[in-house]
Amino acid sequence: MEDNRIQAQLDKHTSQISKLFSKIDDTNGCIVKINNSLLQIKYSIYGALGFYVITQIGIIEALKII
Repeated sequence: MEDNRIQAQLDKHTSQISKLFSKIDDTNGCIVKINNSLLQIKYSIYGALGFYVITQIGIIEALKII
């Protein structure tokens, strides 16, 4: 009788642990997607700043020529 109760409890814990690891995998996948989005935003900002600097230098150079 005691063995059956222990086995049932063990099965329940095994099921709960597998669900927990499944949720962890899902969470890790979401974190990777968020990280990729943040990298895209970061490089977009770098690109915009670079474009701004190049544009400003280009305008200044054009004014120096005139």
